[in-house]
Amino acid sequence: MTSILLLMKISWRNLWRNPRGTLLTALALGLGLALLLVSLGLLDGGHEQMVADGVRLGTGHVVIQSKGFQDTGSQELLLPASAVLMTDNLLHSAAMRPLVRGVSPRLVATGLLSSAANTAGVRIIGVIPRQERTVSLIPQRIVEGTYLNDDKPSGVVIGSEIARKLEVKVGSKIVLMTQPVRQPGTEAKNGAGGEMQSTLLRVSGIFSTGLQAVDSNIIHLPLPVAQTLLELPEHQVTQVTLVLDQERDSLMVATALRKQLIGTPVEVLTWRESMPMLAQILRLDHAFNYIMNGVVLVMVGLGILNTILMRVLERRYEFGVCKALGLRPLQLAVMIVGESLALTTISLALGLLLGLSVQHYFATSGLDLRWVFKPGLNPALIFDPILYSSLSLDRIAWSVVIVFMMATILSFYPALKAARTELPDALKVL
Repeated sequence: MTSILLLMKISWRNLWRNPRGTLLTALALGLGLALLLVSLGLLDGGHEQMVADGVRLGTGHVVIQSKGFQDTGSQELLLPASAVLMTDNLLHSAAMRPLVRGVSPRLVATGLLSSAANTAGVRIIGVIPRQERTVSLIPQRIVEGTYLNDDKPSGVVIGSEIARKLEVKVGSKIVLMTQPVRQPGTEAKNGAGGEMQSTLLRVSGIFSTGLQAVDSNIIHLPLPVAQTLLELPEHQVTQVTLVLDQERDSLMVATALRKQLIGTPVEVLTWRESMPMLAQILRLDHAFNYIMNGVVLVMVGLGILNTILMRVLERRYEFGVCKALGLRPLQLAVMIVGESLALTTISLALGLLLGLSVQHYFATSGLDLRWVFKPGLNPALIFDPILYSSLSLDRIAWSVVIVFMMATILSFYPALKAARTELPDALKVL
């Protein structure tokens, strides 16, 4: 033990025989760890923003809808009133209230929107404006006019692509036509079996999300207007959308709702199930990120190996003297490994200091991508051009442990080279 401690002491002193070189080397290696931490933070933050924006433009973190609606999208598949009531009771319970940020019932249908200039097929979404603001991104993407108002249950909000196609603006009048919903065992009002219903609406707002599928297809109506148009009773909806405070609670909340609604013909889906395309994109993005992080780790590893190996090769005469004085090959190898671990520790400290400082800046101020792409930035690729970093303690610990273990393993080769120093050649002075 005394011999090992003495070798560690010698290793530490060897580092500071050339302080400038040691600090420059440690800084170079620390930059590798800092780069890894910053990239992990930005990538994780980008994923969180993508999910947050995606669910608020889609079906939320959790959606409750009639069984079969996910596969068919039929507007005749409506939620039973009992399911809506049970869902409301559960979501207002003490256990669920802290987890849920917003709840919004929606009535979904298809229709034809017409103006004096043109017509367009649209997806009608009847909403309660006050509740929809808590779960949807569309109220925040209004570029002209205003969003729907609970005090004025009229008007319609349309996408920018629909407005361009129909050549309408805020205040313009448009006609919405759709097929009333016929529930099994019911007759059409006034014997009008299957006739189209129409209503005159005034555009109150135009939104732009940057997503073609949304801006050219979605319109929002007040829920009572949509129910009247579809000839449905009050409180009859297609789905209930939930947005949670934390995405990781999605499965737990969905499981609790499934237990509560067991025996009812409904399906409770997490966002990964209701929006499989978004989930697939994230899986592909994760795979790409693992490759990129692997490249960064390889670069850091090669830097560590090159640095330690060069320090060993330029000290052959020193190692020859040590062996001549009686230092065994194993002791020489332990001394080199000790130097490597000490240098790695200093590098990790500098890397953490630099990496966490940059990560904190990106977490608070964000990385503004607009100055990179300028007018060429495609809004369909990202929802928010300012990317905020998000780095968990697990990610930090994982990065530090991986780099430290890699440095330890890579130091074995230079240590072996030092241990194999041959005395006659090593003591030659050119």
